[in-house]
Amino acid sequence: MSSFRPPKDFSQFFKDHEGRMVIAQFPNGPLWIWLCATILEALKISFIPPFWISTIGLIAILYWAGLEIFQGVNGFRRCLGLLVAIMVLLNRFG
Repeated sequence: MSSFRPPKDFSQFFKDHEGRMVIAQFPNGPLWIWLCATILEALKISFIPPFWISTIGLIAILYWAGLEIFQGVNGFRRCLGLLVAIMVLLNRFG
């Protein structure tokens, strides 16, 4: 018999250890790198070869996703990291 019991208050999924609701946070380093790489790739005006821009962006977003999966402040952030990692990998290699 499974011992899993869903929480009575689903809002706990969105709360950090101090009880604050956390859905979005100010972007950190890996997200800034991914954003810059994405913009450079879209504008096609970089002196860096497109392969390297794409690779840098991929590494940055997967690093961010890994941070969220293993160090996210709540269940929502961990699931978000996992979802982003799956979507990026499927888009890139699927």
